[in-house]
Amino acid sequence: MQSGGVVSAFDPWQLLAGSPEEIKAAVQVANEYGSYVMAHSYRKEAILGALDAGVMSIEHGFSFDCEIAEKMNEMGAYITTNLTAFDPGLLDIPAVKNQPSSLAKAISASATFENYIPNMKECPVKRGFQTDCVGTVEACNIQIAYEKHLNNEFFGPYQSMVTLTSIGGEIAQLSGDFTNPYTAGKLGVIEEGAYADNLLIDGNPLEDFSVVGTGDQWFGADPRPDSPETIRLIMKDGVIHKNTLN
Repeated sequence: MQSGGVVSAFDPWQLLAGSPEEIKAAVQVANEYGSYVMAHSYRKEAILGALDAGVMSIEHGFSFDCEIAEKMNEMGAYITTNLTAFDPGLLDIPAVKNQPSSLAKAISASATFENYIPNMKECPVKRGFQTDCVGTVEACNIQIAYEKHLNNEFFGPYQSMVTLTSIGGEIAQLSGDFTNPYTAGKLGVIEEGAYADNLLIDGNPLEDFSVVGTGDQWFGADPRPDSPETIRLIMKDGVIHKNTLN
């Protein structure tokens, strides 16, 4: 937790927590496990400090710019960013508007983070899918669908599919031999001998991204089904969990 939260009441998002020595120590311990460290970072100084210490995944990272991109690409590092933070109704979310300190933080954060999307388009890095869910399980189901929608709106269908699939597999594989339960095959690819959660989708997401189960509204949206009709088959580890083909 290098940076505080935006919605949380007491910790400023501008916080620069953890000395370089502390972060390097955390990375050293993770490396002993063959694993990696993820940092919750907002400020540019926090992100660069984490990367310099050997952190391999940045959560949120809204101050992302091309200098950060160059460092990340050198390292092969990752970023996971909740794009719902760019929702125009962010300041009306109850968890934000009902807490004065959170509202003040969200206003300042929104102004600071406005260049994230153009910077990511100009200087892309490996970006994984993330939602930072707010509220109940039902509300998170809506938010996940909306997050998919925003990925497509900001970055297009191809990059969104990469973010939703192979990049997540690469990040999971960073967990290392001791803690990674999937050591007998590759993650994030569809090939013989690889692990894969296979989805058979009725439609082409490169032509109509809604077939992956998107939703164009966050708060105020109707409850969503457990699984979109367009996802016809769900298979995990060779076991079929949904099949509407017959």
